[in-house]
Amino acid sequence: MSEPAFNPVDAAVVVPVLLLSEPGQDPRGFRNLQGVTERKVDALEVEPGAGGVAPSSIRFEALSVPIFRWYWIFSWVSSTGDGMENVIRNVLVYQLAGPTAAFWLGMMVFAHWVPFTFFSLYGGVLADRYDNRKVQIVAQLLLMTAAIAIAIVTIGGVVTTWWLFGLLLLHGFAGAIGGPAQQTLIHSMVGPSKLLSAISLNSTARQFSSVIGPAVAGFIVLAFGPGWGFLINAFTFVPLLVFLALVRVKPLGARSVTPIRAALRDGLRFVRGRPFIAALIGVEMLGVIFLGHTFNSFLVLFAHDVLHVDDLGYSFLLVGSGIGAVVAAFYLAYARDRRHSGRFVVAAAMAEMVAILVFAFSTNYALSFILLIVVGGAAVLTQSLTNTKIQLSAPNDIRGRVMGAYTFGTQGMRVLNGPLLGGAAILFGAPIAVAGAAAVVFAGLAAILARVPQLKQDR
Repeated sequence: MSEPAFNPVDAAVVVPVLLLSEPGQDPRGFRNLQGVTERKVDALEVEPGAGGVAPSSIRFEALSVPIFRWYWIFSWVSSTGDGMENVIRNVLVYQLAGPTAAFWLGMMVFAHWVPFTFFSLYGGVLADRYDNRKVQIVAQLLLMTAAIAIAIVTIGGVVTTWWLFGLLLLHGFAGAIGGPAQQTLIHSMVGPSKLLSAISLNSTARQFSSVIGPAVAGFIVLAFGPGWGFLINAFTFVPLLVFLALVRVKPLGARSVTPIRAALRDGLRFVRGRPFIAALIGVEMLGVIFLGHTFNSFLVLFAHDVLHVDDLGYSFLLVGSGIGAVVAAFYLAYARDRRHSGRFVVAAAMAEMVAILVFAFSTNYALSFILLIVVGGAAVLTQSLTNTKIQLSAPNDIRGRVMGAYTFGTQGMRVLNGPLLGGAAILFGAPIAVAGAAAVVFAGLAAILARVPQLKQDR
């Protein structure tokens, strides 16, 4: 079999690939996954618990696995720093850009997510091909580098919106190559029976960082300025990096040696052959295209221009989504034996859109806070259940590529919401833009539910 022609996109993956290679491993070996990707039986069609460990008696059962418990704690520290950086960056953009703040907030979202569009599928290949722990180390080092660089230029007084834009490109590239590996690493830590618990806890940690991170960010910005907040965020990567350097995790399956192009086709073929999985990805993808992270960035506009609160008020406004995330996590913990159909996932996504629609026109701080509780809770339900169902549907030897396709749909497509929502906000104002986007997503969700009957089946 001849070697594939050189592709410049493939070359972009060479540096992390060389760092992650195992001694003696032949990167040109080939394993045919045609049968795996085309077979019609998946893990969601097997009896619950078949081949897995019986659930433990505790509710947050993934925390009973020591290695995951420490990983979750250190990841939460890192996520808190990331949440702090997001708030500080949005405030800084608001100060630097002035009247064009809405446009630049949208462009920051574009800069962060455009690498996911080009590299998330390759991130799935890396997750199947190499030690996921090493993939995570490379990604975390890149994230830490971006955090240190943004701190230096801000403390040095030379920061501009273009500096922030460029460093967010690096931040996004790190997330794109590390995202699928993170998901499959968690699966390897806890196994299939505790996966929903682990994913919901992980999602809640990210959401709950909206409670601690923004609160800390508000005080740091007022007391010391944004540069020192960025520097503190850089140090939050250290505990997770040390942990990943020391820990060893046994993979669930053998590592793939399929050539890159064939590996990409295998992952996409698997998703295309399962309407249920493709529809779940579509449910999340609609929200990220029209709202996504830009809605979170626009909260600073709503706080200052609509609700008329200061930076501290903006920071604590985000606490609502964190509280909702915790409530959703408790629900998933205590309803772990329930079968949640695809229709339940779509209903949660619809509830999130209704809450965002009402939030767009709210001028009352208390009501806006309550609506963000609903947004945070619905987001965790949608993301946790979708992620779990997709991971359990994929065989071990192709799971990384399937999660790469999921990451592409749910994060790579976020590149569109920055220009779309940012441009609409400039033309019509942030409230009308957000309300219109929520209405479009709601209509799209209703269409998906009507056209994919598999979503109505209990799984």
